[in-house]
This record gives sequence, C-alpha cells and structure tokens, in this order.
Amino acid sequence: MSDGPELSSNLEDTLKSHRRGGQDTQGTIVLSDREGYVGDTITFKGRNLSPNERFEIEWRSVQGSWGVLEANEVVGPQYRPRTETVATVTSDEHGQFDHEWEVPEDYGGSHKVELLKDGETVDRTDFEIHPWFEIDSTEAELGDSFTVKGYGIGPNVVTNNYQVAWDNGYVGFMTGVMNRGTATAQIRAVGPTGKHTLQVWRNYRGVPYLQNNTQSPYGPVGQGRQSQWTVEVTEPEEPPETAWVDPLFDESPIDIHYPEIDEDTDAELEISPTSGQPGTTAFITGRDFPAETEVDLVWYRHEGHRVKGIPITPEPHTDVLPTVTTDEDGGFQIEFEIPPEEGSTRPITAVVDGREVAVTGFMMQPSVHNVEPTSATVGETIEIELSGIGWTTYENQQFFVYDNKPLGFVCGTSDEDKQGIVRVELPASGQPGWHFVDVYPTISHMQEDEPEFEVWPHLSYLDNHPVRPLAAMHIAIEVTEE
Repeated sequence: MSDGPELSSNLEDTLKSHRRGGQDTQGTIVLSDREGYVGDTITFKGRNLSPNERFEIEWRSVQGSWGVLEANEVVGPQYRPRTETVATVTSDEHGQFDHEWEVPEDYGGSHKVELLKDGETVDRTDFEIHPWFEIDSTEAELGDSFTVKGYGIGPNVVTNNYQVAWDNGYVGFMTGVMNRGTATAQIRAVGPTGKHTLQVWRNYRGVPYLQNNTQSPYGPVGQGRQSQWTVEVTEPEEPPETAWVDPLFDESPIDIHYPEIDEDTDAELEISPTSGQPGTTAFITGRDFPAETEVDLVWYRHEGHRVKGIPITPEPHTDVLPTVTTDEDGGFQIEFEIPPEEGSTRPITAVVDGREVAVTGFMMQPSVHNVEPTSATVGETIEIELSGIGWTTYENQQFFVYDNKPLGFVCGTSDEDKQGIVRVELPASGQPGWHFVDVYPTISHMQEDEPEFEVWPHLSYLDNHPVRPLAAMHIAIEVTEE
C-alpha cells in the first residue's frame, strides 16, 4: 500500500518551487549597485546558498553587427543575444560570497545577471549600464583634433547613435553598433584660436534633440556625467599639411565583387600588395598558365547609376593593363602603378584565347588627388579632386565638413569619363588664416527606417563602420587678405 496519493510531476515541481520561495534552487544574488557605467566596480553578493559550493555568474547582453547584403547594401544594425560567464565563485561555510567585478565595455541598457549551480538558475537580478563620454584633452593646436570616446551606446534605437556639436553647430554622429557599444570620434580643432564648446547630443534621427538635458524621458545625455566641454584651440607650431588621409589598413579585395569568369582552371593570379591608394606600385603574378602563351590582363571598373536606375556592374577595360607572355613554366610577373580609380574592389582577370581563366582583385583606398589653389582670398574658388571613393553604399557618399560645419556630400560611382576622380569646387570662406575640410564616410542607403542616420558624417567610421573601416580625408586651406 502506498504511503499517500501520488502527485503529478507538474504538481510536485510546483510544491518544490513554493518550498524554495519561488526559485528553482535556494539562494539569493544581489548587486552592490543596480546601475552604473562601463568601468565601475560593483560587488556580486551571494546569500542563502549551500555552503562550500561552486557557482557561476552569467552576464546576459547582445552582440552587435551591421546587416549587409553582398558586401554592398546596408540593411541596418543587427543584434543577437550573447551570454558570458563572468565569474566562478565558491560560497563559504555560511553559504555566502562577495565578488568584485569591473563593468566591461558593453552596450547600454538593462543586463540580466544570473547565478547558476550545475547549469541551473539559482537566482537572477539585473544591472543598468548608462552611456557616458570622455574627451582626451581640452587643448589642441589648430588643425589637430579632440578625441571623443563614448561607452555604453545602444542598442536601443533611441540610444543607438549620438551626435557631436562644435560651437552649437552639428558636426556628425557616432554609433556603437560594433565594439560592444564603444565608439570613437575625432573632432577637428578649428579656428579662431581661443575657447570653443564641444557637446554630445542624442537622437535616433541622427541630428541633435535639443531637449536631451531638460525634458527627455530618457534622461540627460551623460546620465550624471559630463557631455559638454570647453576646449581651447592654440596656434600651431608648424603650418598644417595641405592634405592627408587617415592611416590605412592592410586589406584584401572582396571576392563577391569579382565578375564571373568563363572557365575555372588551375591558373592562378595574385597581386601584391592587395590594397593601397592610386600611385601604389604593385606586382601581378601568374602561375600555372599554359607555357609560352599570351595572356591579356583586364582591369575592371564598376559602372552604373543608382539614381537613374542603371544597375552597377563590373565592366572590363582592356586599355589599363598590358598583354604578357608566360615563360616555359606558365608563369609571369609584371610591375605597374595603380591608376586613379573608384574605390573598393577593383577586379583583374586573365584572358587566354578570348576566355577569362583566372581572377584576382585590388582594394582601392581613398586619396586626395589634388587641391588647387591651397591659398585663396574669400570667395576665390578652390578645386578639390578625390580618388578611391567606392561604388558600394557604405562608402559611396562622402560628406564634406568645412570648419566642423556640414556642407554636403559627393558620390563616387564611376563612369569611363570620370576615371574615378571626384571633382568639387568650393569658395574659400572665413577669416584670414587656416581653415579645414574634413571628408567623412557616410552610410548612403540603409534598408531599415530607424535609426535615421543616412547621409550624415559618420564620425565613428574607424571603429564602427559597416563592412570595413574606412579612412577620412583632410584638407587645409589658407584664407588670405584681399
């Protein structure tokens, strides 16, 4: 005879849960602080636990990236769940532990903290990360830059991007889609010399919402920390460079942008280096081609026009590279100078007897092709020529900022007449002295409607741009007296 009525498995689990205070396993975890900033030290406090037992503390967050189709069309920010074990602790003889932990670089917002034993949840709580910003210096020479770094950005659509203003003028936006909510922006130190203001704003539309710090339901931008600075611009010891480009990365071409070749053979084609600016000396090497045979090398441009509805496709140009003859082993090598051209992947194919049998590519990077004149009076026209601006949507539109004031954008889609050169005419303006043009990458098209920061200067382009980090271009212009 049984000792009593049998309980269903569901009812037994329910009774056990009630006996344990509604938790799967007995125990409690609390935090010394429920909210704070990246870099803060907090304490995990375990109580009411089994004595002398090991427990894991898990941190729940997300991992961000850009949704991109065919290394060209930007869909928008994408986030997927991420869980990390941040500590393994052991309770003492009283069933307690205290464990200090530094809040890592991570996205802003609420994060679940779970205490587990043998994979089972003992208790959970949460911690709120507030965004905050810092500046590397409050003094810089004219033409240098101030570095603003943000932590705890996003992923919420409202807190996904922040805007930077100089002297109450909008410069551009920074976003922390990548790098777990951390973003970096460099703001030019422009004249006149003396004191200026630099401020960070917030708004999902990509432009400052001026009630951030007075009436926003999301609280002030810095959540109790500084988001506005008074900075000083000083006279430079040396005149600035006429034009320069950010340090470039070693890159490889993106093979999805290669044309389809006619025949897949054992022939191999490679280029060294694989990336650079126009004017770079490169070597094209071929192996395993037919011996003592002519090989036509073909350079490709991407041609078309999105606005006109003309698809952008790789088109061959046979007048850029030479015809070579392989040696008795079927190999060859040529040296040539990379021409001024549109940016992104420049495919190169090898043609034998009218058929393309091998393909490689060169990643074209941006450069300032020419600036003339570099010194002008107010109203005088300055012609700026850029090269290496790509056809893909994440690099096609580059935004001109004059003395930290957005002016407008240019497009880099190539055709046979342009040959990759983008020409702009600007009037010299401002008081006599040095003035600066910064050309920043943008995200020219994004399939998702929010957040809305298309075609604005992307100031965190080096550590948070879609597909690949891009370099900005910089120009100094001297305005002289009449």
